[in-house]
Amino acid sequence: MNTKAMLHVCLLLSLILSGCGGVSAPASATTPASTKASFRVAILLPRLVDADSWTREGYAGLLLIEQELGADIAYTENIPEADFEKVFRQYASTGYDFIIGHGTQFVPAAEKVAAEFPQIAFAVMSKYGGNNANLGALSLREGEMSYLFGVIAAMKTSTKHVAFLGGTENVNSREITSLFERGVRATDPTIQVTINWVGNFTDTLKAQQLAQAQIDAGADIIFVLAGMAGTKVHAQAEKAGIFTLGWIEDLHALAPNAVLTSNLQDVPGMLLFGARLAKQGRWEGKQYRLGMAEGAQRLAPFYGLMSPDEERKIEAIKNDLLTGTIDTTQ
Repeated sequence: MNTKAMLHVCLLLSLILSGCGGVSAPASATTPASTKASFRVAILLPRLVDADSWTREGYAGLLLIEQELGADIAYTENIPEADFEKVFRQYASTGYDFIIGHGTQFVPAAEKVAAEFPQIAFAVMSKYGGNNANLGALSLREGEMSYLFGVIAAMKTSTKHVAFLGGTENVNSREITSLFERGVRATDPTIQVTINWVGNFTDTLKAQQLAQAQIDAGADIIFVLAGMAGTKVHAQAEKAGIFTLGWIEDLHALAPNAVLTSNLQDVPGMLLFGARLAKQGRWEGKQYRLGMAEGAQRLAPFYGLMSPDEERKIEAIKNDLLTGTIDTTQ
């Protein structure tokens, strides 16, 4: 077993001991299933498998499930919303045991199809509460990390103006922006926070236009959570001499002088945890949430962009979040 797989196994063991759950995932071009496998897992991706870090990590989770559980896997990528039900139903009707929709947008379709196939385990990556039967949700306690991002932004800004640039507004993203603002104001209540939405995760031009408006208005820190749409914003910010914060994977290489840090999320490990529960017949129609305490998310290195004193202060805030001294529940 390689080092990465061992890290995933350690995460799973800690989750089992703490009674916690995992998060959901995605898919790509449909791959045929072998009739020899006893456990079959399929995943639905809203965008191309290599479109952004969200879909890449979801697909990596599917491959980890294949490797660790010997599962027969399949995926469908870039699915139009009108076809969500159709794809869920295709996988369910052909005998898949665990079917995952990678994102909040899959909830309505999953609810309908899960009711038609009560013997099959369904999951969505969302703050969704589940159906108390066979449809559950995997999610992160993202608020704790977005609060920490707010603290980092407030510590680093020199213009006292920070910004958030998101893809689409939903229950997940609203929690993130709320806690981001809370972290900013807890550090310095005089700082201005600007929030803008692209409306999707693919329009790179609109994302750059919104980012430029934020820069022109004086924002010198932009928290980017816009998927593929936001990938060019980091280099744009570097050119403008300001900073960004990234999400899901370490984005330092995109703009080494701009990306302060990123929220590293172990999406593959969380998907593996959910699949393991399903394979053991222990998947429940509820929400499983993970956070920093379980190793499901952590800060990427600062690469020298924060001072040692700032890093010590950030570490102290992180410990307060872990111990519950700072409450990030909504």
